[in-house]
Amino acid sequence: MPEEHHAAGQARAMEFRVPRALRDVLEPYHAVVILAPRAQQAFHDLGLTDPWSGYFAGRAAPLGAVPPSVVDAVFYHFNPAMIERNTAALWAAAAPEKVLSARLVGVDAALREILGEEALGSEEIMEASALAVEAARACTAPGRPLGAANAALPVPAEPHLALWQAATTLREFRGDGHNAALLQAGLDGVEALVTITAAGGEVRKSIQRRREWTDADWAAAERRLAERGLLAPDGTLTAEGRAVRDSVEDLTDRLALPPWQKLGTVKALRLYDLARPIANRIIEALKLPLPPLPESAQV
Repeated sequence: MPEEHHAAGQARAMEFRVPRALRDVLEPYHAVVILAPRAQQAFHDLGLTDPWSGYFAGRAAPLGAVPPSVVDAVFYHFNPAMIERNTAALWAAAAPEKVLSARLVGVDAALREILGEEALGSEEIMEASALAVEAARACTAPGRPLGAANAALPVPAEPHLALWQAATTLREFRGDGHNAALLQAGLDGVEALVTITAAGGEVRKSIQRRREWTDADWAAAERRLAERGLLAPDGTLTAEGRAVRDSVEDLTDRLALPPWQKLGTVKALRLYDLARPIANRIIEALKLPLPPLPESAQV
């Protein structure tokens, strides 16, 4: 019986702590495509100069020249008018293959500037790349449109770019699962943002502006949530609202589990150890509003 309890505890650690820890450690590496000036310049060179061009080009390009409704479906919680404007500008500026090439050029330039040539050629980057690619190959396709679109792309030969592509595939695979969790919870895009701000995970002034929802949109979502008993009069989550929000995060972790199960706990924790100092350097270089990552993935 003690052995069974130990095995159950290990499974629980994998189910929740490990997927979240790997998300946290790989997200900064992915984020250079959106936030690093050198990556943004690669998109500017295509004529994509809107402040959101890098985000839309960096994330939507693997889908091909799809209509805005498809981008809206996979991005989930943006105002559809914002999706329409940015998607139209994206495909008016360049064909998908040119955007995909630009994102790798920009990521390469950004990582060389932030990490330096010596780090990019290190054994640590090579090992981290191999582990991340192995995990990304275990990302299943059904119900994961953006994850599958990234998984279908060629893996770059350079280890630091292969690591970036794998981190991006894993990120979008998890994001597709998060969308499914939001759907299961009955939360639309703006309701999802209201609940996460009420839970303290985002600041309304910032996230509402970044997703271009109006005050009227936000207020209507608050009314709907209050009618469901999820939002209290003071704007905080009720007990039921917290339960719904927790269920979204827990289901997201469970749906993100397959690649980490395939990789195994030992290798997943090794990837965390290898990626942590890299991620911390990126967090510092790009001044991301994130604390340094903890030494252990099991805290």
